[in-house]
Amino acid sequence: MTSSLLDLVQIVPGRRRSDDRGWLHVALGASQLPPGVRFGELYIVRSDAPGGRRGDHLHRTMDEWFSVVEGRCTLELLDPTADARRSISLDAAVPRTVRVPAGLAHCLVNEGPGPLTAVAWATGEYDPADVIPCRTAGVTRV
Repeated sequence: MTSSLLDLVQIVPGRRRSDDRGWLHVALGASQLPPGVRFGELYIVRSDAPGGRRGDHLHRTMDEWFSVVEGRCTLELLDPTADARRSISLDAAVPRTVRVPAGLAHCLVNEGPGPLTAVAWATGEYDPADVIPCRTAGVTRV
């Protein structure tokens, strides 16, 4: 079996608590992080149009974690060094978070019918020199 960055993708369960005020989505807890991981940025990713793509790039040095809080999407992944591909379905109704390691191209594709909102956390602050465009389209669904 060929070694690929895809082997380093990690999926962890999340939690959603609802009451009459709304909901609280717990995407990631400290106990779910690998040892020595540092904090960089926390941000929100939004796509209003079904079929909309957010990403299609990789990061040279930072990992990212993604958790959908509204809607559903396909997280397309591509290891350009091994030409290995994978996709992961994410849905706000089934809270979980996916770790995408540095060097792995990724894209959130809004599966509709409405908007997609995801929480993303990175191990580094945004640096345009760390971002390399890399289209992930055409992945094999698993």
